[in-house]
Amino acid sequence: MTSLAITTEWIELDVDGAAVRAYVARPEQPGLYPGVVASHEIYGQHPSILATADRLAALGAIVILPDFFHRAEPRATLEFTPEDRERGLALMRTQTRPGVLADFASATAELTRRGAATIHFIGFSAGGHAAYYAATQLPAASITAFYPGWLTDTDIQLSTPQPTVELSAGIKGRVLLFFGGADALIDAPARDTIAKSLTANAIDHEIVVYEDAPHAFLNPGRPTYREEYAEDAWQRLAEQLRR
Repeated sequence: MTSLAITTEWIELDVDGAAVRAYVARPEQPGLYPGVVASHEIYGQHPSILATADRLAALGAIVILPDFFHRAEPRATLEFTPEDRERGLALMRTQTRPGVLADFASATAELTRRGAATIHFIGFSAGGHAAYYAATQLPAASITAFYPGWLTDTDIQLSTPQPTVELSAGIKGRVLLFFGGADALIDAPARDTIAKSLTANAIDHEIVVYEDAPHAFLNPGRPTYREEYAEDAWQRLAEQLRR
């Protein structure tokens, strides 16, 4: 894959009058690039997700990663510990649909201001759910979600009053979803429900299942990382952004 030199910065987005910290990564060389709104896992703006934003930018994209927990705990610092996992889950459960839409809309406006050629939503785990929901309500050329949970139930606030998958008809762009077959959080029936909804609504989509991959297989530095599957996923993601 092509790897471009990049530059990064921290900015503040205006979200309903609030200043929200966002990480920006983009190619160093000026040009016409796709824009990406990236939605983080329950660990917030963790260094691992910033590295992911950097890699996206190196593919040739302008990436904005907002702090999606800013309403409950701005600039929350979490680590990969059992305690912070519970804390991150609690923060995720405070997210609402209006709040997520406001965050995505603000980041999209900033990408447009920066001259992005197209808009794409990308999310990871719970952030994948947020990206999927945003794509049902806002125009995007594509949405890519890695192991997005709770799409088929009403177990979190973001998936109410109806399961988010039931809103799939609102998606206008291409959908690319990645799952691990050994993911204890997202089982085969849930994946089948998502696939049937996308098919029923005639949405261009691809669902990739790595049969023995666990949840959170994409990013290095965690026991769940699976390099072979991660690199294949990156190749497919790069193709998605080039469409």
